[in-house]
Amino acid sequence: MRRRPRCCLVVARRGVGGGRRRRRNRSPSKGYPVNRPNVSRAGRAFREDGYIVFRQVFSDRQIELFRELRDAAVRDWCFANGTTDRPLVVGDLLERYPRVMLGVVTHATLLDFAEAIMGPFVQLDSLVLFGAQPEPPDRRGRPVCWHRDRFGFFPPGTYTRPLTLICFAYLQPMTDEAGPLRVIPGSHRNRVGIADDDVEHPHPEEQLIRTHPGDVVAIHHNLLHSGTHNVSAAERQFLGISYTLTCLGTRDDTFDGPNCRALAETARRTHDRRLLRLLGHDDTISERQNTGFTAPDEIAWSAWRAEDDAHAKEASNERAAVDHARRMLK
Repeated sequence: MRRRPRCCLVVARRGVGGGRRRRRNRSPSKGYPVNRPNVSRAGRAFREDGYIVFRQVFSDRQIELFRELRDAAVRDWCFANGTTDRPLVVGDLLERYPRVMLGVVTHATLLDFAEAIMGPFVQLDSLVLFGAQPEPPDRRGRPVCWHRDRFGFFPPGTYTRPLTLICFAYLQPMTDEAGPLRVIPGSHRNRVGIADDDVEHPHPEEQLIRTHPGDVVAIHHNLLHSGTHNVSAAERQFLGISYTLTCLGTRDDTFDGPNCRALAETARRTHDRRLLRLLGHDDTISERQNTGFTAPDEIAWSAWRAEDDAHAKEASNERAAVDHARRMLK
């Protein structure tokens, strides 16, 4: 198998001013490596545009495995429901496939970025595999429906911290036939509205995100976005990860099955507060979500990360044993 380059991100750049511009039909190609020193740079770009593209987060083999897992989960769902009609979404993936999905939701590129823009309060809200069936050719190039996601609101004209970060890992090249994701850059903070009659029509300021398998698009929950109708010969598939703030609780998944409970118990044994939060167990929420907020968030966030790292070191031997066992079992 060919060696893949390091994960890169792509940042969209637009002209200044409030005028409308002609719709662009390709996403920018410039990227740079993403690692801890560059997380703040990625955060600045995200605050400006409301989305970011991370290139080649997942390997070819992982993408192939995601397709296989969707097919297996769909067949199980159809069997249980006594139907041959394929569901649009299958969830509970961390419970179903912990050996695969734990590494997905804790991927350093994604989780480091989520914590950089949301603070050390990141909880997993949902983990799904989505598949849209092919549609008639006359729907080519048409948005499915422009919208902002759950917890959204009409922007006040300035940036606000996302309540949810949504990540899309598309499992096929996002061609015109497959139907690329469409976004309106800056609409997470700017007062951009769309009339009811126009929610299924292209927007003059839209950006079409043409990704390849392995790339991940992360968007602010308040960013106006839409899918595009799939007119290819196959399902339009993506792995979707939704991270939310721990104070909001979960809406799509309880993460309370036996596998998720075991993951949480192991995280507690290894002093892994980060994973505990991800699974909905934030033991520090009362203290950290009620500090008085008299200083910039980043100051407290940095101190709390250091506290969490020190707490984890107290169980470093146990953590090493767990990591070794999991490597052997993959």
